[in-house]
Amino acid sequence: MECLYALLFLFPIFGTGCGSEESSLNVDFAGLANKNNKSPFEIKVYQMKLYHYFLPLLLGFILNACNSKLEKSKTSTDTGFEIVAIDSIKINNILASLFLFQNANEDHLFFRDAATSKIYVFDRDGNPIHEWAKEGDVPGAFSMIADNLSLTPEGNVVVADKLFGLRVFSTGGELLFQDRVFQPQTSIHAGVDIFRKNQVIQKKGTTYVLHHLDLMDEVQEMGTELFQKRRNLLLTNLENRETKQMIPFPEGSKFLSGKAYPFEDFRPRFFYDAQEEKLYLIFQNEPILYTYSWKEDEPVLESAQKLDLEGFYENEGMDYAQVRYGILSGNQLDIPFPSSIESLEKIGEVLLIHYKPGPSIAELGSWEKVRKGEADEDLKNSILEKAKERTVALVDGEIISVNLPTMFYDSYRVIDNEIWWMKPTSTDQEDENFTVFRGKLQPIN
Repeated sequence: MECLYALLFLFPIFGTGCGSEESSLNVDFAGLANKNNKSPFEIKVYQMKLYHYFLPLLLGFILNACNSKLEKSKTSTDTGFEIVAIDSIKINNILASLFLFQNANEDHLFFRDAATSKIYVFDRDGNPIHEWAKEGDVPGAFSMIADNLSLTPEGNVVVADKLFGLRVFSTGGELLFQDRVFQPQTSIHAGVDIFRKNQVIQKKGTTYVLHHLDLMDEVQEMGTELFQKRRNLLLTNLENRETKQMIPFPEGSKFLSGKAYPFEDFRPRFFYDAQEEKLYLIFQNEPILYTYSWKEDEPVLESAQKLDLEGFYENEGMDYAQVRYGILSGNQLDIPFPSSIESLEKIGEVLLIHYKPGPSIAELGSWEKVRKGEADEDLKNSILEKAKERTVALVDGEIISVNLPTMFYDSYRVIDNEIWWMKPTSTDQEDENFTVFRGKLQPIN
């Protein structure tokens, strides 16, 4: 516990609700699991104890007014995929509080210290090339809660920061572009992983960043108007800084059902396939894959496919008066185990979906026993297994299991159809040497 508290003060991330003078610490302890030799669920236990979330849980399972285009996925257990390493690169002699792989191109590897705004650039053999930071009162400064880094086709570094907006830097740290957030946030929240959060895309010869630097509406309270007016993605032109709002909630989405939800439930995960000119999108707590054709200026919804994800349970929503504007997560609404889509990627014809499962209504009591330390060893191990994050592949409408290697912070990055991840660090000492793996997705023989 002493190590956990030390990390808590090292990585404070605050969430403040709009219209309230109260402010609460909103740290994702699941990301610190590997540092403490504990599972993400066990770390969540400590988090819940700290926040005193001992009220009854509000979890449900609902899908309203499904679109006529809605299809249902099939689950296949006869086959599976695995991620296998094809190469590894060692990075040595690094002094950083939280050293994370971020991205790669043909020439460079990019890392950051997630506890600061320091960026590290290496060649493909792991030799240091650049090291720079943008902190304090300097042009282009960004915060520790900036999204994981993206790269332009020229190799420039794109930073999407919830506090300060978009920044683009050269490989050596020269500020090339900066723009404010589309609308200032009322709340701040971030976990620790290396998943892609935004995407640099090209359309008709122009480079854009597809992102969602909230908030994207002018409504300042929960209600029907918020969900009807909301546009869920932003498209920022990196040449003229123009930003366009896109993607309303599709007809049939539960977020148009007249209920209120925390923001993380309806923030999207997405992937744009430039070759197909299609946009794939899933809202974090609605397991429906929306597919858009994007050949013209506006994406056009083509289909909606319900995903039967094992262990995924949807929040049923609450009355508008029960959810203050700016509330971020189910944890703040006494829902300590919300299911969540964490990543959406595409490798060839395969969509990869990474998600956090949660308990069914019947299992809530057992999960609560584990959370409170009242479970015996067998029940504890059973629930910890059910709580593990997982990745599945979606192929021709079928959901297929994916075996993952052990990964630092249970996350990975897909780059040019290859999967990159970090080797977990030591649990009993501070590491100065790190290993990043490059791998591929393949069927299990």
